[in-house]
Amino acid sequence: MPSEDTQFKPGYKGGPGRPPKEHCLTDLLKKALDQPFNDTGKLNKQMVIDKMFEKANDGDPIILKYLFDRIDGKPLQTIEANVNRPHADLSKLSKEERKALANLNRKRNS
Repeated sequence: MPSEDTQFKPGYKGGPGRPPKEHCLTDLLKKALDQPFNDTGKLNKQMVIDKMFEKANDGDPIILKYLFDRIDGKPLQTIEANVNRPHADLSKLSKEERKALANLNRKRNS
């Protein structure tokens, strides 16, 4: 049995959980993007967008893909499944093996 100092205490959550809002990277980034960029009067987020469009106009494939994914959404991916696969050859099983397999199928279907 674990020692008392390693067991959970009543009223205490086990893990630290999500960081507080003011320390979350996403929230810090949002705050930084809403700040003015130098003396231009533009916000950082507008400067980022301007730079992205500048790179897109130069033909940067990574920025172009990012913009298309953000605007149109990522393309759906299809997965092919072979549902017509051949069945196992049960004729090579012994009488006992076939009986065990039948019992398993009966249990699964009940």
